[in-house]
Amino acid sequence: MQVSRINPNLSFGRSLRNDEIEEFTSTVKESKKLSGQTGHSIFIMPSTSLPQAEGANTGIGHLASKKGIEFIDYMHPYLDFNILQDLPSGEFVNNHYNGSSLALGDQYISPELLTENEYSSILTKDELTEIIKANNKETRDNIANFENILGQQSTQNKILKNAHERFKALDENSELKQRYNKFVKENESWLNFARECEPDSEFFKFKQFLASEHMSKGKNNLNNKGIKYCGDIAINFSDDEVRAFPKAFKEGHYIGVPTWEIPSINFDTILDETSDAHKLLKLKVQLAAKRFDVLRVDAAWNYVTPVITPKGETKILPENKKPMGDSIVKLIEKWVKEVKGDDFDLHNIIYEFDAGPDDFTMFENGKLIAPLKDRVKVYGSTYLKEGWGSNDAFLHTLNWSPDEFLIGPGNHDPQPLRQIAKGIPDICNDNNIHRQASINPLARILKLDAESLKNPVLFAKAKFAEAVTAKNNMFFFMDVFGREERFNEHRRGTETSFRYKVPSDYQKAYQNSLFEGFGFNIMDSLEKIFKANGLDKSNPELFAKIVKFKNILLEKETPAQLKEEVSNAAQTAAETINSGSTTKSAAKSTKSYKPLWITAGAIAVLGGAFTLYKTKFQKHEAKDDSQQLKLTA
Repeated sequence: MQVSRINPNLSFGRSLRNDEIEEFTSTVKESKKLSGQTGHSIFIMPSTSLPQAEGANTGIGHLASKKGIEFIDYMHPYLDFNILQDLPSGEFVNNHYNGSSLALGDQYISPELLTENEYSSILTKDELTEIIKANNKETRDNIANFENILGQQSTQNKILKNAHERFKALDENSELKQRYNKFVKENESWLNFARECEPDSEFFKFKQFLASEHMSKGKNNLNNKGIKYCGDIAINFSDDEVRAFPKAFKEGHYIGVPTWEIPSINFDTILDETSDAHKLLKLKVQLAAKRFDVLRVDAAWNYVTPVITPKGETKILPENKKPMGDSIVKLIEKWVKEVKGDDFDLHNIIYEFDAGPDDFTMFENGKLIAPLKDRVKVYGSTYLKEGWGSNDAFLHTLNWSPDEFLIGPGNHDPQPLRQIAKGIPDICNDNNIHRQASINPLARILKLDAESLKNPVLFAKAKFAEAVTAKNNMFFFMDVFGREERFNEHRRGTETSFRYKVPSDYQKAYQNSLFEGFGFNIMDSLEKIFKANGLDKSNPELFAKIVKFKNILLEKETPAQLKEEVSNAAQTAAETINSGSTTKSAAKSTKSYKPLWITAGAIAVLGGAFTLYKTKFQKHEAKDDSQQLKLTA
């Protein structure tokens, strides 16, 4: 290992101390209640983008993994979210929105779990290591490697064939085989049709069983923490699904924007319960309802006024729009209720009606059309301006109920908040610069100086705060971490689109984003909201706590703090060594998250002002070789 003396110039944002978390959490909850944020608070976090531990990085993250759930534990108090939203769950190529609608993708299979007794160790430790070693790109900590996990030629798929052979050799009365047989029987309606992308049907069923179980484990991990799991029902079907149910589709036609090239379900027959179109859409919706607590309906405007375009036509034409009213959305709600029973809640179905004016018209004679009323509609504030794109506009200009919409700075699709804040042209929206139109309404809503919002950091903070004023809001992980890269690059052949990951050193990455100013500091948002609404005067003690914690999250770890923590960690480590306990126990007993990685170095040099660094920490830090003493242990 490499051990380095602490650089006096080194600093990074600090995490909450263990003895601060409880007060921080109660302050957030009480403040949000006073400011009206009492509904859905969604953290959009694609499971494939979850962090992975060094030495266990297969290419994509997992909610069923230890590292994945540790990340959720860490972020939960900082964001106070009650729903975690994933991207579409089907098998896909390049991005999540071109996958299967019925079958789960192999991204939900955790090979690590297959080495455990619960799965009769049908995967060996060496085989798991082989998958990990195959993910050898230098960018593996920050960029997902779909090719290592998905597809017939992926390393994971090849290794899983070995696991399948061992599985087939198990006793038919084994618990694992019984669970498998039950799964196959309950899902035969969609498991058994032929798939060109999965020529071995038995291997396919085996993988679907594993994906279903491992997804359920991830969901249970969230539910045990009081967090609901939200799935995204993509508008598309896979080529195999289209071939399996040809009568369910309108031959030679696309749905939605023609350039999407998504085969259109047959809206001429869909209201007929005996039609294949009706049965297939019902199956798709009910599978999602069984798998998730909350549903996001992708491109839902296509269930109200679908655009059904003949192949060869590239424009959206009025004559290709088919008004369906609320007939299909009512069916969707009926089907979900059949699955959820007494647990059904209309507010747990979130519709994406956000579309361009040529694609879909939300209003008629200046009023919201009937199918959209009283349903939760999701919008981003990318295009925030006077009268649109803000909680204030939806409440006071459009007179919507706070229960019928959800808003946030963005999601996987639009220009990231940091780019908007910096005034960077939106290359996917005619190079428009969105910041200027947002400045005056943000200044008015939050009672801020408009001139100050020309500062990119202050603009980003205001955008976050405006979203926190809404009863229901959402935050995309790239914005939360203050990232400037565009998650969906809206072009083919890219090696980064839909692939950005949370790094393994997520604590440092998040805390640095707060110090830098572009990350989501919920206390900063609450401070602005309290001041704008006079709550700072009516609740001075609570407001003082908000300011205290806002400033704590803006602190940097100083060398003095680091030395003290290393000293404390070293003392704890020494006491632990004397008592015969493990390094892991020593790390647990420290007061901060940071000493979890400092402790090892403290043990190594015990008493000196040293700490352990990994190469990836050094990339973003100023080096001062004259003040760093490097040792090799």
